[in-house]
Amino acid sequence: MNISGLGNTYNGINTNSKQYKALKEKGWLSGIMQNEAMMSAEERLIYETFGGRDTIIKNLMKQFDSDGDLLNANGVAGMDVTGKGTSWQQLTSVSEEYRQKMFDNVKREFIQENGLSNGDTTKRSDIFKDYQLSVSKDKRLSGTWTLEQYEGQYRAAMYAAVKSANPNWKPGQKFDTSILDNVKRESVESTLVKNGNRLVRNSIDVSV
Repeated sequence: MNISGLGNTYNGINTNSKQYKALKEKGWLSGIMQNEAMMSAEERLIYETFGGRDTIIKNLMKQFDSDGDLLNANGVAGMDVTGKGTSWQQLTSVSEEYRQKMFDNVKREFIQENGLSNGDTTKRSDIFKDYQLSVSKDKRLSGTWTLEQYEGQYRAAMYAAVKSANPNWKPGQKFDTSILDNVKRESVESTLVKNGNRLVRNSIDVSV
């Protein structure tokens, strides 16, 4: 059996590509070799039967874009925070279009779930992905952080409005949805101020 995949010869792999180089830089390639070195003869035979190193490398290379940037679970590059600490958690400008999309989604889900967050039904990830793909890679992390800040404040404003109308209301209980008619994105945003790398309600203005 040809086991060239365990050497330095590859079939159909561009070792000059940025995807391959990224694989090496992250130590993934050396990890493959370490696993190979620990294989028994039987394991190595099975390994080669299913394509060996060539197949593994090709599959791993698909996790990077043509620039060698890692793709996240949604296939978006520029979202890797490895080694960046919290430096990416910065407030930046987010278009009105996506702020409105997020507001509309928060309101729809707040009504649908009676104020609860439901990870099984939420469409928030779709909005984040669309937003990320609408901006350059270098702006995706800080933009997503900022959009999350808006998202949290939209939800907080809706919670406050319902609670103000019905102090006994608790998330999960039905409520008069007309209460949210007066909660507009613009009115919520008009109360927000920057506090470090976060958006918070202006303590002077407690109205919605």
